[in-house]
Amino acid sequence: MPKFFVSPEQIHGEQIILTEDAHHIAHVLRMKPGASLTVCDGQGTDHQARIVSMDEQAVVCQIESSAPSLAEPDIKITLFQGLPKADKMEWILQKGTELGITTYVPVEMKRSVAHIEPKKEARKLERFRKIAESAAKQSGRGIIPEVESACTLDRVLARVHDFDLFLVPYEDALDHSLKQILNGLSEKPRTVGLLIGPEGGIDPAEVDALVRQGAVLTGLGPRILRTETAGPMAASVILYHFS
Repeated sequence: MPKFFVSPEQIHGEQIILTEDAHHIAHVLRMKPGASLTVCDGQGTDHQARIVSMDEQAVVCQIESSAPSLAEPDIKITLFQGLPKADKMEWILQKGTELGITTYVPVEMKRSVAHIEPKKEARKLERFRKIAESAAKQSGRGIIPEVESACTLDRVLARVHDFDLFLVPYEDALDHSLKQILNGLSEKPRTVGLLIGPEGGIDPAEVDALVRQGAVLTGLGPRILRTETAGPMAASVILYHFS
């Protein structure tokens, strides 16, 4: 069943008014009054609804039932991604959203080949958010993951303590596997920060700074993973472990 996102302001009692997707519903999906669809409020609630009227500007739906989205994990993972080259960030957003990541923060690090370009940042951020929204629709998520503006490592360091667990996969931490760390926790974390280095890895000075702030180093196995693989892989292991 097609799924669409709306803001809470578009829900009026038992009616939902879709505007941005009106053309797509009418002319691409060719849906008619009486057709059923799923509408999510973007805050974790799915509404099963039926179209009662439609025109070029709006589709009016009647809510038939509502329930919490079963697709949303109860652990909120924020991926701090060292700025990757080319279109790798788009791949990370798409696959990470499918797997259950809640928030993305691009980070400019010492070994980043790509850099923040202020003139292009707003346009890139808009594209990133559209990719996350599209992936959320496709995978049936109950929220649209947030994509924050790019930042430096100093801003990440200031946020380490905001999470129940802050993990940093690092190639020299193979004796501290992710499985060991998760098994050793006394209680299930509700929020997890996950920092992935760029193509060149994380500089030792950055590692030291993160550890001083309370970040936990972990290995992801004996094989070397690409930067675009490491984040979604680690997130999927965390969510599976606590499922």
